[in-house]
Amino acid sequence: MGLTPAGPGRTATSPELVESIRDWSRLTSRSFVPLSCTTTAARTFRAGIVGREAGNLHVSHLRFSPHAVERVPTGPGDTGGGRFKVNLQLEGRCVVEQDGRRSVLNPGDLTLYDTSEPYRLEFPEESRLLVLMFDHRVLDLPPAAVAQLRACRLGPEGAVHDMVASFLASMAEHMDALTGMNGQRLGNSALDLLTTSFNLELDDQVAASAHEKDRLRARVHDWVEANLGRPDLDPTTIARAHYISVRRLHQVFQDEGTTVSTWVRTRRLERCRRALEDPMSAGVPVARIAARWGFPDAAHFSRVFKAAYGVSPSVARARALADPPA
Repeated sequence: MGLTPAGPGRTATSPELVESIRDWSRLTSRSFVPLSCTTTAARTFRAGIVGREAGNLHVSHLRFSPHAVERVPTGPGDTGGGRFKVNLQLEGRCVVEQDGRRSVLNPGDLTLYDTSEPYRLEFPEESRLLVLMFDHRVLDLPPAAVAQLRACRLGPEGAVHDMVASFLASMAEHMDALTGMNGQRLGNSALDLLTTSFNLELDDQVAASAHEKDRLRARVHDWVEANLGRPDLDPTTIARAHYISVRRLHQVFQDEGTTVSTWVRTRRLERCRRALEDPMSAGVPVARIAARWGFPDAAHFSRVFKAAYGVSPSVARARALADPPA
């Protein structure tokens, strides 16, 4: 397995090897938090682990045959909550699932997950990885922000993630150096680097979210523009057409400093103004134009039009037709 087997003179931090999935479940539960491990190849299963304490980090270097790991906190008696784990995939592949997210990790990829919540890891081939485990309190990030990182893939295509992964990979190759004051300093450095990597990922998520919000806003604008004449054009109808909640729709317009209803009314008024100023519509009654664009009450239309443009609809029409543009 690439890890030295435990011998008669093994110390508390020496590697341990096992040859059954049951022993592996016991060993990993003792090393991390209560876990359930399963495999479809029990006869050939082999696994090994070496662990060190480095400041606020528990650092483990593992190699194992294909298997799956599941964490299901059992309640108050389960003492494994309140910690984060970060995996660096060194060899093989891993599928990680938590909070409805699912990521596939290849060598060089990082992910974070929370032992307080259920999670599942699946290793479809022989794998080697580094696992860092630490208490929630030592990660200098807001809990709500960290929740957005669970089961996300941080890949080596990002320069910062790649540098952080390289440092962590070197820890796996030099586990014996993680002792005493040097181990504490290296552990703290690893935490600082992880925080930098996580902050960058959160910034990227915010940027992606902002781009998605811009795209959503553009789609809503186009759809509303094409449906201004609908009598049922209200926030519920608009939200349903875009498969989003009314609350989400209001958030999109709030970022523009307006409301859904205000924006729809503004666009409808603009359509009315254009029609009133169009010589081709000179013979169409004002009330009919207003009704065409969502204002069935003529008196109400006259009031909101004057509030928006400073003159009544009839005056606006008369001025435009008396002095047509050159």
